[in-house]
Amino acid sequence: MVAEDLIAQTFVNGLLLGGIYAVAALGLSLVFGIMDIVNLAHGHLLMIGGYVAIILFSLAGVTPLIGMLAAMALLFVVGIVLQKVLLNRVVDEGLEQPIIVLFGVALVFQNLGRYFLGGNAQSTDIGIPGQAFTIGPVFFSFPRTVTFVVAVLLVVLTYLFMQYTSTGRAIRATSQNRTAAKYMGIDTERIYVVTLGIGAALAGAAGSLLSMLFPIDPFVGWSYLLKAFAVVVLGGVGSILGTLVGGLLLGVSENLGALYLGGSYRDIVVFTIFLFVLLVKPEGLFGGSGGGGH
Repeated sequence: MVAEDLIAQTFVNGLLLGGIYAVAALGLSLVFGIMDIVNLAHGHLLMIGGYVAIILFSLAGVTPLIGMLAAMALLFVVGIVLQKVLLNRVVDEGLEQPIIVLFGVALVFQNLGRYFLGGNAQSTDIGIPGQAFTIGPVFFSFPRTVTFVVAVLLVVLTYLFMQYTSTGRAIRATSQNRTAAKYMGIDTERIYVVTLGIGAALAGAAGSLLSMLFPIDPFVGWSYLLKAFAVVVLGGVGSILGTLVGGLLLGVSENLGALYLGGSYRDIVVFTIFLFVLLVKPEGLFGGSGGGGH
């Protein structure tokens, strides 16, 4: 029999981790919902973001929360370059061509990381003084709490950007009907560039946040890509609210699964839920309005 206090602690830890999963999945969801591209390099963009935070912390003592901003800026540029140099050539060539290109990009990033940074896992310290606190029987670690708050803030800011800026509205219009958006004077090619840049920047933010909690190595991209897919399926493609809820559900399910079944079965629980949602409600819990309209 598992103690109630341990269940409560595991549930809270899952929620706090789920916020980062939501950010990790949000960029993937936006790119998929708006460009109809499955970004297989998304997890490796996350890996790069984690290493940016690690390197800045190791060499200059920069807190990963500041390093996260640098990672987002760098990955935004990387996303733009990927779209302009590679994906722009194949974006209208069906589903398979972009997948093949991005799979190749993922392998390049993975091997570059292995060559320049080695295969050893690395992590950062949060770099901000603070005390853990408790609410009732539940212990809230400072790093997990801070990263959760930052993650939720990023999701909220993305939602506000999509809803209340002209670029955000243009992105949503392009996702709903690209041809009509063109007739309305929207530069859809520019929108695709901005979308991939935002998606990559969010991946970089997630990687930086994860580096405060877990080790990062050049191979973690595949694992986090699969988890991001699971979140997107749970919440619904293009739904920002759904992505947040899906991330929280994934974090809680993963932690409770590890508690009851053992850590080695953590991913089995996650992907069992993933397959169940695909079979029962393939559009996700919140459907998908395309482009984060809700």
